[in-house]
Amino acid sequence: MYAEIYSHEAEGIQCVYDNKKWVVCIKNWKPNNDAAQIEYLEIHHETDEQFILVEGKALLLAASRSARGFDIQVIPMERGKVYNVPQETWFNTITQRDTKLVYVQDAGTTGDNSEYQNMTAEELEYVRQRAGELL
Repeated sequence: MYAEIYSHEAEGIQCVYDNKKWVVCIKNWKPNNDAAQIEYLEIHHETDEQFILVEGKALLLAASRSARGFDIQVIPMERGKVYNVPQETWFNTITQRDTKLVYVQDAGTTGDNSEYQNMTAEELEYVRQRAGELL
């Protein structure tokens, strides 16, 4: 038996490995992860997700939600570090055209486990301003 090798060079996300317990995905730049086009945050209610920056620049958005909206942390990612997004934490990533991320998550991270919510105009303004400062 030999090692299996996976890659993904096209735009967007490709889950390259799935053993029915967890999946490894490669996330390249795509338009809705660009600072100018980002709109929403995502949450996993039952599982964590780990991100690793491989190439380029990226920001991890991590947020909590209250009655007044999202409290968003904009985190500049460093190459080679593992960023864990715990379950029940809202998140997304902002990437540039040369960015490549790898992420790992439970294979059951679909359906009822995931939810999406658009950010308000004020939240988007804050996120885009911070992205402009950090990227």
